Amino acid sequence: MNLIFDRWIPIRRNDGSRQRIAPWQLTDGIGDNPILAVASPRPDFDGALTQFLIGLLQTTCTPDVFTWRTWQTTPPTPDELRERFATVAHAFELEGERAFMQDFHPEQLDKGVPISGLLIGSPPEDSETDLFIKQGSVNGLCNCCVAAALFSIQTDSPEGGRGYRTGLRGGGPLTTLVLGKDLWHTCWLNVLEESRYLNGVVPERKGDADHFPWLGPTRTSEQKSPTEVTRPSDVHPDQQFWGLPRRIRLQSKTDVPTRCDICGESSGQVYRAFNTRNYGVSYEGFEHPLSPHYTKNDARLPMHPRGGIGYRDWLGLVAGGPESFPARVVQQYRNRMPEDGRIWAFGYDMKSNKARCWYDAQMPILSLPEEIDGIFQELVGKLINAAEKVSDELRGTLKEALFGKGKARGDLGYVQADFWEASEAAFYEHLNLLRNTLADDPDARPILESWAGALRDTALTIFDRHSQTGDFDAVEPRKIAIARNDLGKFLGGSTLRQKILCLPKPTKPCKKT
Repeated sequence: MNLIFDRWIPIRRNDGSRQRIAPWQLTDGIGDNPILAVASPRPDFDGALTQFLIGLLQTTCTPDVFTWRTWQTTPPTPDELRERFATVAHAFELEGERAFMQDFHPEQLDKGVPISGLLIGSPPEDSETDLFIKQGSVNGLCNCCVAAALFSIQTDSPEGGRGYRTGLRGGGPLTTLVLGKDLWHTCWLNVLEESRYLNGVVPERKGDADHFPWLGPTRTSEQKSPTEVTRPSDVHPDQQFWGLPRRIRLQSKTDVPTRCDICGESSGQVYRAFNTRNYGVSYEGFEHPLSPHYTKNDARLPMHPRGGIGYRDWLGLVAGGPESFPARVVQQYRNRMPEDGRIWAFGYDMKSNKARCWYDAQMPILSLPEEIDGIFQELVGKLINAAEKVSDELRGTLKEALFGKGKARGDLGYVQADFWEASEAAFYEHLNLLRNTLADDPDARPILESWAGALRDTALTIFDRHSQTGDFDAVEPRKIAIARNDLGKFLGGSTLRQKILCLPKPTKPCKKT
């Protein structure tokens, strides 16, 4: 199967119909029945295949500023895309001597693994935990699903033991994509124009294997080998989308018609195993255009989902700050586009090689006049800091109400998660209010007052919900009343209002004489 010319990417159209397309058909029907999104059987495949299409466009169609704007309003035809993509079709054969995202030296791969091992979240054979995939439920993958799984694990590769390398952005990176009105516009909005992609540098590495590492001898990463670490100067920038941290070769293909254990569709052949070996490519120092980054020890490192994706992350993912940097595609949108937009943030919360959770969220991009951008970010930081303090206080007072001052039985993190979810809509409403009022009122005191009120209402509602559900034995009404009173004092106190939100101290009424 050739991943450029064959139809293998599952999609959903505007009329609700579903089908598989070849990548070059991305703009098919865009005038009357456009393709809205990738529609695979797994959310991580949806994210991976959308990145696959973005990477293909970036690799073959990196535009100047004029073309970047032109293709937003006048997309290329499928035939034009086919012509562009055909220039790299030789690198996208799923099988053969130089197989897509598979090792150049199959004879060196000496460890056989069931095909389920390609799926992030698949439990090891000796594991008692099967949170995402039930033991023994995935034994065969069709061509389409195995290609998606290959790209997914090479892109987001978690730790796999000694010498089994993580992806170019580390294991389970956080990805943030700008969302368009359909799949074409989503993909194109996440293609960097040439000056941003190459940063003004003409790449010296232009060979096929510099773009697509499986087309040449593997840059193995054994200790003290000359290719132990692969840095941006060692390869072409395109390799950011086509990294090869895992040494993999598909094996054990069965040519008996059967059903794929992922998509459920009948297939003329399925893959049941692959061979592997450690010490694939070890990447270091890359700043991937689809991921936000943070600063640590003067280095920029990619962010990873930890405990969820929500409005507490909005500044780092959309606006940035002194030590956080939105993905370059998000920065490009904010600099180039005059209207509001949305981002799609997603990724696995990984602990070593274990997938603890898949997170997936959307949040707004607000168009701001340059003159208010700085004060806007400062005030948004206050809103978020206030919510964080209220979240902590809510958890603490509820713990005392239910368990006293001793150690709580179990984790009350779900209470904080409930608070963040319940206050999210109000937060985005206040973002819009801030933007609309800052030009005339730089202090934005009414907005800050309103936010303090929203936090108070949300926190007390959640306190009441969790303290009165009857889920805990021997709850004392007096303890609940005292704890609720303490929470109320904090919500109206100087720490929240004056130190965090910088609201003025309330004036005392004059005494009557």
